[in-house]
Amino acid sequence: MNDDRYGSDVLGAGSAATHHRPARTSRPQPADRGLVVEEVTTGWVGAVTRVEKSGGQHVVVLEDRRGRTRTFPLGPGFWVDGEPVLLTAPVRQTAPAAPTRTASGSVAVHDARARVARASRIWVEGKHDAELVEKV
Repeated sequence: MNDDRYGSDVLGAGSAATHHRPARTSRPQPADRGLVVEEVTTGWVGAVTRVEKSGGQHVVVLEDRRGRTRTFPLGPGFWVDGEPVLLTAPVRQTAPAAPTRTASGSVAVHDARARVARASRIWVEGKHDAELVEKV
């Protein structure tokens, strides 16, 4: 007689599947500077100071409240506000385009025609040039 009145879970009231919590899924989180994260396996808590590529992989550098830093590989294994996250490299912002220059070195203005210098500027620059020529 094999009467197992308790089943596989002695303390459980129902099936074993009802006692397990569903697995938490990690949401992607950009590793922005200043974000405070906890590395799960070591318990290290720190703010993101930078993300860099080292040894062919992206790593995040965390600084704790005492100023000590540690490096961890980007990816799963971090918590933000008690929720599991998948740290990703932050989105790089493109730098504003530098102003384009003309052949003479002036700043090129789009949608504007070239203009002749004002008469007052021509006179001042002309007088200055004449004084330089006299000295030579």
